[in-house]
Amino acid sequence: MPRQAQTVPGRDEFARDTEPFRRELLAHCYRMLGSLDEAEDLVQETYLRAWRSQAGFEGRSSLRVWLYRIATNACLTALEQRGRRALPPGPRDAGSSPSRTRWSPGRPPIPRLSRWRARACASA
Repeated sequence: MPRQAQTVPGRDEFARDTEPFRRELLAHCYRMLGSLDEAEDLVQETYLRAWRSQAGFEGRSSLRVWLYRIATNACLTALEQRGRRALPPGPRDAGSSPSRTRWSPGRPPIPRLSRWRARACASA
């Protein structure tokens, strides 16, 4: 006789209570990380951490706030482990100040207008 899959107590209840927050947690993680793939991984990590520590949830805050805190901490941990990324070459490498020029790849730098000149052009 085939063995029946046993359901983990509370699994369905946990899924029912937390699933409505998945999309907004994904958006939150995406805003923090800037990568959809990493955000999806971190949402999974958030749900795993929440599942493991659901006994510690005291209900002093809403479930949504608790999940956001777990997601934020997971994202911050991922960002710490990622390390710093090198910036692409830009106007600083060309010897000009970024506050005085606008730069885009393939175009020479364009000087910014002074406040006075910008106002004069706007009123004309």
